[in-house]
Amino acid sequence: MIKHYAPNEKVLKHIETITQGKKVLELGPGNIPFKNATEFVGWEHGVQPIDKKENHKVCDFNHHPLPYKDKEFDFVYCRHVLEDLIYPFRVMEEMKRVAKAGYIETPSPMAELKKGIDGGDPQWRGYHHHVWYVWVHNNKLQFTKKYPISEYFSGIQEDNLKNFLENNPQGWNTYFLWQDSFDYEIYQHGVNFYLTRDYNEFVCRKVIGEAMNSTDLFYAKI
Repeated sequence: MIKHYAPNEKVLKHIETITQGKKVLELGPGNIPFKNATEFVGWEHGVQPIDKKENHKVCDFNHHPLPYKDKEFDFVYCRHVLEDLIYPFRVMEEMKRVAKAGYIETPSPMAELKKGIDGGDPQWRGYHHHVWYVWVHNNKLQFTKKYPISEYFSGIQEDNLKNFLENNPQGWNTYFLWQDSFDYEIYQHGVNFYLTRDYNEFVCRKVIGEAMNSTDLFYAKI
């Protein structure tokens, strides 16, 4: 069983510090709401530990706009949400519309490639239900689909990946802080790679290399 390091306490403390006293919207609060959030919005059928009062609204992020005015919030907090969505790009545009700044976090591509992460099942890579590999490069969020063929990748040194995650707490997640606005890029089959030809190499070399570098840079700044 691999030892998990999520959430990252150093990162969480930094986000708590910069959001004190601000009007903060959290997307998809899940089991542990962000303590500085003043408003919440999430999926009606998800697990919500907060009372559905006036500060909690329901929204399907895949299909509907966020039910708030332009620049209504100082900050939007979105932790471990985007990787679950079939189409995360709509809600990202909405985040830029309703907030002046924000924080996005997803599992790292390194975590998504490691077997035994989700429930300790050694057969499968990463979190079973996730749709995307998400990382940061050149201060832009990067996305590529986590296709089922990922389960059959060759050339991954499983022990090395395990040791990296156990010895580098920051390596478990992708971290992204933004101010005013942000950009993102999408890498697609048939355009940037072909599934049966070079998707394995694309993820294991380009994605992992860029992800490790950006995670270290972010962690060093805070």
